[in-house]
Amino acid sequence: MELGFIGLGRMGGNMVTRLLAKSAIRVVVHDRAESSMAALVALGARAAGSPAQLVSLLSGTPRVVWLMLPAGDVTEEIYRQVREQLGEGDILIDGANSNHRDTSRRAAECAARGIRLLGVGVSGGIVAADSGYPMMIGGDAAAYEHCLPVFEALGLEQGHARVGDDPSSGHYVKMVHNAIEYGMMQAIAEGFDLLRNGSVKGLDLARIAGLWNHGTIVSSFLMQMTANALARDGDLSGVAPYVADSGEGRWAAIEAMENGVPFVANTYALHARYQSRDPNSLALRLLSAMRREFGGHAVKPIGTD
Repeated sequence: MELGFIGLGRMGGNMVTRLLAKSAIRVVVHDRAESSMAALVALGARAAGSPAQLVSLLSGTPRVVWLMLPAGDVTEEIYRQVREQLGEGDILIDGANSNHRDTSRRAAECAARGIRLLGVGVSGGIVAADSGYPMMIGGDAAAYEHCLPVFEALGLEQGHARVGDDPSSGHYVKMVHNAIEYGMMQAIAEGFDLLRNGSVKGLDLARIAGLWNHGTIVSSFLMQMTANALARDGDLSGVAPYVADSGEGRWAAIEAMENGVPFVANTYALHARYQSRDPNSLALRLLSAMRREFGGHAVKPIGTD
């Protein structure tokens, strides 16, 4: 089997490395960064100078191309280029964090040309390069079966599954997964804030995180990452209190609101991330000013501790 793979960033490059190490699949790669391609060519991949050339280098039937690009314009641009090169029976895999509505539209556009699209939500972060990538896969059953050698080489045992016939279902499930991740991370972060700033002082937070990850109800991958971070820097003095989001939590909150589904904890976690990005928040300054107006409470001038 052979596979074309476009997008060799933090996730994609590691995924191709894992493929080359664990399977006999022939991989043709493309990325705008030539250095990323060169590193994988050294491991056995073949480089293509453009998406069109990548498709032309695939000789198998059906041809299979995996896109692993950031959601938005870049995925749309490359998707359109690849779609024009593929034909009846070929398989296009969108493995990035695409909005499920985009996946649904792309699937319909591909179907009109006889191309089968699989939407694959990939989880696990950079550590999955060693342990294997969990994958939530949506789309045609026959296309999924054809691509099983790829999923088995990339994934871990029982860590990948076709979650629905609709190609958008993989990205939909990944979207909700990431929103839950936001909520879990927020809960862990607030809990450790209380451990540090509550009435009992001198607690060893790194040791507590390690303890909690051995058989307790809150043991998890995220708790292990918490233990790792605290062991590396117990005061987190080198980390700014700014938390970005990659889009899925926002899409999930909108989806919940549009369908009248309560999504309180996960939506709060999303808004906490927004709040972290504005050290001069008008809202928080106005809260302080209102307390001064109605109750005569003192405000804290900027620049004071």
